[in-house]
Amino acid sequence: MTEQVRRQEAVDVLVVGSGAGGLASAVSAAHRGLKVLVVEKEPVFGGTSARSGGWMWIPMNAPARRAGVEDSRELAQTYLKHEAGEFYDPERVDAFLDAGPKAVEFFESETSL
Repeated sequence: MTEQVRRQEAVDVLVVGSGAGGLASAVSAAHRGLKVLVVEKEPVFGGTSARSGGWMWIPMNAPARRAGVEDSRELAQTYLKHEAGEFYDPERVDAFLDAGPKAVEFFESETSL
């Protein structure tokens, strides 16, 4: 059994989990001047992102375009419809397709990622 550490700390944002989503949230909040604490239950950081090598699929992003990748909103929607089947949610997909490239732009321009 691991030893539990108890402490109190005042933060603006508490991020539970150090996977790609958690660390992206932490970086974004810290960039905006907020005090952030990331907590992770495992002895190493990364969550399932550590096992996947941190790969993410975000269509229509600038680095991919610069590398010559040809994609479009329609191609991404078709792929997601195929993969999600009856669980396809057009509103969520649209939100992902709108926000994803903006997130990549933020990390590329504002961080050393």
